Amino acid sequence: MFIHKYVSDFYFTQIMFNYDIQFLSSLNEEKFLKIYNLFKEYNFYFIEDIILSYLEIFLFEYDDILKGINLLKEKLGDDFVSIIGKNMSYLELLLSNN
Repeated sequence: MFIHKYVSDFYFTQIMFNYDIQFLSSLNEEKFLKIYNLFKEYNFYFIEDIILSYLEIFLFEYDDILKGINLLKEKLGDDFVSIIGKNMSYLELLLSNN
């Protein structure tokens, strides 16, 4: 399972517990990596938490997630990453816009 390359052993164990193996198998590593790198580019310091709680985000298209991140930045201001880090429910916007 390629996700193990991107998260610690603890997070990987939790992901395996939280998600159905069929869903995990449906993930595309290339698409996952593009979105993973997008989060890194914007300095999301809690990417493992995003993967654990909002893995569905990695099913969407890169451009749609980029647009959603920019909407969050516009809505929350320049400190948007820190704000999202304290309340990850803002990521629901990424899911609801797709």
